[in-house]
Amino acid sequence: MVVQMARPNRVKKEELIQSAQRRIQEKGLDQLTFKAVAEGAGVTQGTVYYHFRTKEQLLFEVVESLCNDSWRIAEDERKDGNVEETMRRLLDAALGRCTHDSFYHKLFFSLVAHSLQNAPLREQLRGMLERENANIAALLERLLPSPALDASGLPPSHLGILANALIDGLALQALVNPDFPAKEIYAGLAAALSKQGVGRPSPDR
Repeated sequence: MVVQMARPNRVKKEELIQSAQRRIQEKGLDQLTFKAVAEGAGVTQGTVYYHFRTKEQLLFEVVESLCNDSWRIAEDERKDGNVEETMRRLLDAALGRCTHDSFYHKLFFSLVAHSLQNAPLREQLRGMLERENANIAALLERLLPSPALDASGLPPSHLGILANALIDGLALQALVNPDFPAKEIYAGLAAALSKQGVGRPSPDR
């Protein structure tokens, strides 16, 4: 069946993304279709097609939206000046995604698999990861005391890449191993960061 491309009515793209998120949470990734997203947002299937064209593009924008929400929260907390609370919330958020029931990394790794045969999607994921790396690097510069940064021997940009890879790697192990001790690992990570003075910036900053 050929789906006719319709111009968007009054629905915002963000509403379609939210509809897709609800569908995945309620029915699972396998049940995500343009028809289901359209029904959830109260629009035609053609409207969904107008905005996304492919299911992979829709999934990418769902993942990107979740990432942006996380960093928006972190930025709001940074403006309040509560760096210790920012670190705690970010670690809690990472732990929350490190469960078998969390759909964020299921979507992310599904997209990674698709991107191996889809160059445009791979470029989009690359851009998203580079933005995440940069955000984490900026966060570490803000939260790590200067001696800890200097002792690492790595520029903040490389520390950001390593931290991002650590979070995704832990999530991958949690997805394939239902007995993965995520809580214990993140508790140990929080303790190690505390010993390094993370969350207590140097007075000269």
